Amino acid sequence: MPAAPIAEPATVLMLLGTVTALLSLPLLLRRVPPNRYYGIRLAAAFRSEQHWYEINACGARGLILFGIVVASMGLALHTYTALPFWLPIACMVSTLVLLLMTVQAIRRYAAKRFPA
Repeated sequence: MPAAPIAEPATVLMLLGTVTALLSLPLLLRRVPPNRYYGIRLAAAFRSEQHWYEINACGARGLILFGIVVASMGLALHTYTALPFWLPIACMVSTLVLLLMTVQAIRRYAAKRFPA
């Protein structure tokens, strides 16, 4: 039985970016009440409903921007055919770095806005 083909990086990036941005919209619109499953999972967010909505709205803005950038990278990779072999790898690594930077920015916002 042949192995299943691996999705190309351009498709993965476009899908990841689009899904992340779409899933962040309800958080931005403050439609998601405090819960244990969906939203920004920081201790400060659970101190009050006000904290929850403000931290999640800020986090959603960062995640929507992350999604747009990642989907754009995927679209750019998909558009150009003659790419060096290392460029898709660099885009995937950049996505991880960008995600870590986004998470850190959300944590800094929560710590600064709602100190313990």
